[in-house]
Amino acid sequence: MLPFPVKPMLLETAKSPFDSPDYIFEWKVDGIRCLLHYQQGQVRLQSRTGRDCTAAFPELHNPPVSATECILDGEITLLTANKPDFEGVMGRYLAGPRVAKSLMYKKPITYVVWDILWHNGECLTKKPLMERKNLLEQVVEDNQYVTKIDWLEEKGLTLWSAVQENGLEGMVAKKKNSTYVHRRSANWLKIKNYQEAVVNVLGYKPQDGYVLVGTGSEVQGHAVGMSKNDKAALWEILSRYGTVDGPTTWLPLGIRGRVKFTTWSHKGNMRDCHWVGFEV
Repeated sequence: MLPFPVKPMLLETAKSPFDSPDYIFEWKVDGIRCLLHYQQGQVRLQSRTGRDCTAAFPELHNPPVSATECILDGEITLLTANKPDFEGVMGRYLAGPRVAKSLMYKKPITYVVWDILWHNGECLTKKPLMERKNLLEQVVEDNQYVTKIDWLEEKGLTLWSAVQENGLEGMVAKKKNSTYVHRRSANWLKIKNYQEAVVNVLGYKPQDGYVLVGTGSEVQGHAVGMSKNDKAALWEILSRYGTVDGPTTWLPLGIRGRVKFTTWSHKGNMRDCHWVGFEV
């Protein structure tokens, strides 16, 4: 029997894009991490946390693989207007098996594969990344639901320009000689494509540490990462102008700040929102 679930290799963060002959570069897929376990015609799917999500994605029950058994690593995404739709794929993930078969026709997903951890009885995790990539090319054939990820050698800045031009979430840098470890590793790095916005500081949730922000009077983001000095300034503002309502202290319009975030959701909210500073 194949091991199930398997802890996936996780990314560290790099502050800025770079070129290097020691790395390959991939676009960062915005979706749900998924490891596909295939054995003699049977498929099991697991999320990053190990949850069995096989029933949610019937598109992947007959994957285009040339193997008696294998374990693949990748991300399930859903495209809307040719862009990754995180809310859409989460809807698929949470919908449950009863509606999964109908949703596969209305909102089909794509499994973007970037690694192979097991093949025909052999564990591949101690082999270098490029050797695993070469085998992946032989084992997986692209179809309407499964595709191998594109990557560039050395030219991270070239890929970064394309990421920014297309408004994608970011990119990933992977060392060519990296083995696959079941934990977070600096051999795989994520560089996120943040955009910035000037916002109104609308309130604060001390229990969660969220600064509530929006471009108007409605909350559009829950910003994290406020510095010690800015927290001291915020507490002073809250003590003077704040109105406590349950777990939230609200502020009047007029207090301005700057945040960075990855993308706008379809509901107009800022995803992965981080505090930058007050606007004077």
